[in-house]
Amino acid sequence: MPEDFYFPAAPADSMALEWRFREIVKHLSETERCKLYEILAAMHSYFHRVDFTLEETVLLAHQEGQTIAFPRPLPIVKFSHLLCGYEHWLERKYSLPGFLTVEDNDVVIDCGAYVGGFSLSASKRARSLHAFEPETENFACLTANLSGRQNVILNQVGLYSASQTMDLNISRSGVEHSLLTPDDGEVIERRPIEVISLKDYCIANKISVIDFLKLEAEGVELEIFEGLGHLRPRKIAIDVSPEREGKSPANDFLRQLGQLGYEIRQRGHVMFAKHAL
Repeated sequence: MPEDFYFPAAPADSMALEWRFREIVKHLSETERCKLYEILAAMHSYFHRVDFTLEETVLLAHQEGQTIAFPRPLPIVKFSHLLCGYEHWLERKYSLPGFLTVEDNDVVIDCGAYVGGFSLSASKRARSLHAFEPETENFACLTANLSGRQNVILNQVGLYSASQTMDLNISRSGVEHSLLTPDDGEVIERRPIEVISLKDYCIANKISVIDFLKLEAEGVELEIFEGLGHLRPRKIAIDVSPEREGKSPANDFLRQLGQLGYEIRQRGHVMFAKHAL
């Protein structure tokens, strides 16, 4: 299977079609977008069918036998992810075939869980999965989406280099809330939140080994990595998109991870690293 087909799980021409479609519908209402994306998903052979229910504050996406809750309004990029199968898309984003994936009985940390797309797939294999999402509306959807999974521990706190209280910048886009200035979407509010270092969290929860760390934190990935202290996750998947004042942390991670003895690969904006403990 070609790598670009593995992720984002549809051929390049199909994704180009979705991009053009997105440009056409981005100025429409959320209700109109939902109806048109339902039609596109039903008609295109490579896309995953999805049906939407709009409630007052929550959008429900019905896909592949499950319902996934999102805060409204749904960021338009999430329609693209849903076309690829939302759970499937997140699983593949943070996996590199033949190199790194969540394996049976892993202890998994999901940093930047949002509504739990990655956790949905990872929790099926993990011994335990610890998800972190500080924003209230996102966390409510995360809770709804992961309810009933006994191996999942949900934490409404942020992660950082040290445990303290900080201001979270709330964006109009539910995927852009950040301890930094969001790179997309106007800041509409600043809320004080509790943040914790992974070192402190693991001590409090008697976690001695992190098998898989998924790290996506809207620009503060380096600080969260610093907060590991002497912990060395066996496998790490990091979103290194240029969200740190328009810059990517990729070079910093290449240097730090290399010095710590990690083997490193990169696909697009995701860096993969594994360590032989």
